[in-house]
Amino acid sequence: MAKAPSKQPGKKPLNIATSAPTATALARLRELAQPTKKSPAKSKPAKSKPAKSKPAKSKPATSSAGTSPAPASAAATSPPKAPEASPKAPAKAPAAPKAPKNAPKTPKTPQKSAKAAVRATKVSPLATAPQLTLGSSVLPRVTDMLSRVPKEHVTSPILPVPQLVSEALGLFAVAKLYAERLAKIGFSDAMLQGLQLYAQALHEAQTQLESQRGKQSTPTDLKVVSQALELRSQLLLAARLTLRKDRKVMESLDAIAEGEGLADLARDLLDLALLAETYPAQLSRVGLGLDIAQKARELSRKIAAKLDSVKTPTDEHRTIEDLRNRAATVLHELMAEARLGGAYVFRKEPRIALLFTATHRHGSR
Repeated sequence: MAKAPSKQPGKKPLNIATSAPTATALARLRELAQPTKKSPAKSKPAKSKPAKSKPAKSKPATSSAGTSPAPASAAATSPPKAPEASPKAPAKAPAAPKAPKNAPKTPKTPQKSAKAAVRATKVSPLATAPQLTLGSSVLPRVTDMLSRVPKEHVTSPILPVPQLVSEALGLFAVAKLYAERLAKIGFSDAMLQGLQLYAQALHEAQTQLESQRGKQSTPTDLKVVSQALELRSQLLLAARLTLRKDRKVMESLDAIAEGEGLADLARDLLDLALLAETYPAQLSRVGLGLDIAQKARELSRKIAAKLDSVKTPTDEHRTIEDLRNRAATVLHELMAEARLGGAYVFRKEPRIALLFTATHRHGSR
């Protein structure tokens, strides 16, 4: 019987009769242990890593399989390509060039608030007042209505007709803006439209009356009347300014401002001449001396002489004057209704109520 081989320390026993599967496994392990070189055909392109914040220095790239290096002439003539920006970091816009120190500063436009912008867009009602229509034919349409006004109620204009018409149109613009609130106290839409309608009718009647009077007046007479009206207005305004703290004088000026016509104009000039002689120091503050009193008396005398030579008015003249007075009466009543209604409705809103007030007191309402 054969003896088993003796075991030596430090040495492994040789396994001569190794099976085939075991040898194949050992060969596979050796292959895995050694670094294997992959063929260029089967190699996959390496994934590009995201660019870092600091761009790396560019190295000459080696040509990959299937690509040829660009020619040197093309590389020399073509501009260098800018490094591609990272998709996460968008490119910053170039900063605007700084202005020189000595350059004038551009004034900043103040930004208005929303309330200031709305307030700026609001237009004063008086600025939107309608204008008179030249060549209109309103007077024939309202003649029948004016003839129904009781004779005892008819009065001559309390103000010069142009001024009365101007105030009526301004009041119409204000009342139209607050028509809904005025309607609650009985100021109807017909009354509102009447302000504009009868202002136009009064203007047409006054134009016809002046045309009728012009037939009996010479150019010299018309020039005297024009000078008298201008002087009367100047003295009234100067006295209201310099004597505004004297209540009695202001009441006298209100009475002088009333009335219309040549006779009234001649009487007003005499009253204003007396006022200028009574308060010379006050009127001198606005550059008016005693010579203006003398001029007023002279114009008053010329107008009175003209009145003495005027022929007896014709029936046509009387008819036109009566129609003018009726239009002025109706217009004044409508204006008073609008003013009183506005004062009541807006009694707690003084700024709006002020729009309904008259520019003159007493009979000049």
